Amino acid sequence: MNNIKHFLLAIYVSLALICQGHVLGGATTRDIIVPKISEWQVTVVNGLTTGETLFIHCKSKEDDLGEMNLRFRDRFSWNFGENMLHSTLFWCYMSKDDGHANLNVFWDDVILFHRCGWKNCVWTAKTDGVYLWNSATGEDMLLEKWEVGW
Repeated sequence: MNNIKHFLLAIYVSLALICQGHVLGGATTRDIIVPKISEWQVTVVNGLTTGETLFIHCKSKEDDLGEMNLRFRDRFSWNFGENMLHSTLFWCYMSKDDGHANLNVFWDDVILFHRCGWKNCVWTAKTDGVYLWNSATGEDMLLEKWEVGW
């Protein structure tokens, strides 16, 4: 019986690796084999009242979202589905004239999910650091201070 489980697991993993990019009726075979648990949106906002440009570079293990410069009040958002393995992770490098920060902006964590209202994480760069909008309390929370320099 144990050999059958190993055989089925090997087939499952092989299919996941082989079929991960093929499209079937709007969904990829990867979505069928490893279904998305929920849809999320992450937004990064330049809230630097000093008028500085905010440089950001966001990515995950699988997706590089590119580099961009945001002017005051500009925002960058992306949508994605968390995978069944709960291993989805996005992080961003951000920099301003006199500081930088490298932080996770999405990971599998019930506290983060609660703060993001189970659908939308909004990160705002301000003069003293990077804040996460806490939808549960209705206020920004400072989660990362700027590191001096580049």
